[in-house]
Amino acid sequence: MGARSETDGSDPDMEKQQPLLLPVAADHETPSACCKAKGCSCASPTAARTLALVVLATGVLFAAQLVAREEYLLLAVSASQLLSFVVLTSLLALCALPDEEEKDGAPRRRLAWARAASGQVLLWSFAMALMVSMALWVAGTTPVVVGAALFGLALAVVFACYAELVQSLWPDE
Repeated sequence: MGARSETDGSDPDMEKQQPLLLPVAADHETPSACCKAKGCSCASPTAARTLALVVLATGVLFAAQLVAREEYLLLAVSASQLLSFVVLTSLLALCALPDEEEKDGAPRRRLAWARAASGQVLLWSFAMALMVSMALWVAGTTPVVVGAALFGLALAVVFACYAELVQSLWPDE
C-alpha cells in the first residue's frame, strides 16, 4: 500500500527531501531540447537559477562597493578577468560541440545545445572572475600570508568551477 514500484520512477526519500520540486518535475514528462542534445547536462533548473541569482547579486554588490570606493582600476581588472574567463570557457565549450550525426534536425539540436552551453559558460565565467577579483581586492589590504591564502582559495574555487563546467559539457564521460 505504501510501497512504490520501481517502474513509476519516484523515490520516497527524495520526496521527503525536496517536496517542492516534485510537482514541477512531474509536469515535464518530455525531456527538454537540451536533454535531447548529445553531451548536454540536464542539471536542475532550480539549482542553476539559484546559483545564477547568487552570483549576479554578489557581482552587483561587489561592483557597487568598488564604485563607491572609487576603485575604478580594480573594476577594470575585474572586467578584463571576466572577458578572459568567457573566452577560455567559450573555447572549452566549442570543443564539446556535438557533431552533426544525422541531417534531420541536427542544426536545431546543435542550436539548443549551444544555448544551454552559453548559459553555463556565462554563469561559470562570471563566478570565477568574481571570486578572483574579490580575492585580489581583499588581498591588497591584508598581510601577505593571508592574501596568499585567500588567493589560493580563490584559485581552488576556479578549478572547482572549471570541473563543474567540464562535467556539464561532457556529462556522459
